[in-house]
Amino acid sequence: MSVPGLTNVSMLVPAVIGWMVLARLAGILEIDRTRLCWWLGFAGISALGMLVQQQLVDRAVISLTAWMLIVVVWLPFTMRAVDRSTATYLCLLRYVSWICSGLALLAVIMVGLQLLGVGYRDYVASFVPANLQLEGFVISYPITWGSPIFKANAWIGLEPSFVSAQLGVGLLAAVFVRARMWMILVLILGLIATVSGSGIVIVLVGLLVMVVHRSRVLLVRYAVIAVAAVGTSLLTPFGAMLLERSTEFQGENTSTSLRALQPYDVLIPQWTTDPLGMLIGYGPGSSQRAVEATNVLGLLVPTPLKIFFEYGLIAGFVLAVFLLVCYWGGPSRTFSVTLLVSLWVLQPGSTTLTITLPLLVLVTLFSPRWGPPLETLDLAGRAADETPRLVESR
Repeated sequence: MSVPGLTNVSMLVPAVIGWMVLARLAGILEIDRTRLCWWLGFAGISALGMLVQQQLVDRAVISLTAWMLIVVVWLPFTMRAVDRSTATYLCLLRYVSWICSGLALLAVIMVGLQLLGVGYRDYVASFVPANLQLEGFVISYPITWGSPIFKANAWIGLEPSFVSAQLGVGLLAAVFVRARMWMILVLILGLIATVSGSGIVIVLVGLLVMVVHRSRVLLVRYAVIAVAAVGTSLLTPFGAMLLERSTEFQGENTSTSLRALQPYDVLIPQWTTDPLGMLIGYGPGSSQRAVEATNVLGLLVPTPLKIFFEYGLIAGFVLAVFLLVCYWGGPSRTFSVTLLVSLWVLQPGSTTLTITLPLLVLVTLFSPRWGPPLETLDLAGRAADETPRLVESR
């Protein structure tokens, strides 16, 4: 749902801000002064920059809503949890794995019903008024052109790619808490049902980080079921489609290319035409206007490109530092690295709280961490119900 009167702003934004205020009053959260200073620096410099852009940059396009959105969406990242112990973090990962398992089950059921002949229907749109529905998102679309089977968004997800990314995060969380085999299987099947590479990339990058750390021992118990599930899925149209999409980056107008490659070819020449525009930017929302003007369906704006195109080298540098600090010092290198790759390469997530929320919950709120990274701890020999009792000294 959207905020009344602002169809491009999710209700999740005021909900998270409200939760942050209540958690601060309850003593659960505290202010991180370093991140707050960088956030205030960007807010102040970019606000002044818009006045200069309007007067001096000929092609400036200034959207006050776009500026307010990025400022408000990243405001919760100035907070941190009071209790950042390993035990608390592992307890959080367990909740994440359970929630994502439920989401994966919905995705599998959605596809299963379609295979049984029950057509896909956007049930949310049937009871949410049109003026409260979020705009600018492709809720779901066929797995192939003309197919009656739609990619799984679990009925409640904004897009299959968003659901895929969330399930990828949930699968990594399940591995860390040594979840039961059925949960791992459901999460893998849910990922495949979305027919999206967003979650696959998150899982692959996360597993790579785990492999080079002590946490690789956690992967051994799931190796057989993972190989069996993936191998069997490749024999289905869903798995075959995912396998075919693994080489998308080599082609033009593919989903991966439209997210990670082509936007740079379109916007960088425009960004460099005016030295002053490069320095102070072309205004909040200008990058989206520029890609829409190309009439290329599905062309998105990656986070690094959006930052410097809209805010220039000065305010853009401050914003980039603030955003990168939000990935630093978390309790798990796996989540920090994989979310950095996802949000800075594939997902246009600088103003979409649905995409940035996993970073807030799994990295920034627990940063700076207490003690060593999770990947360096001996968790392999502990049962899942024992992990919350780990105690970490400050």
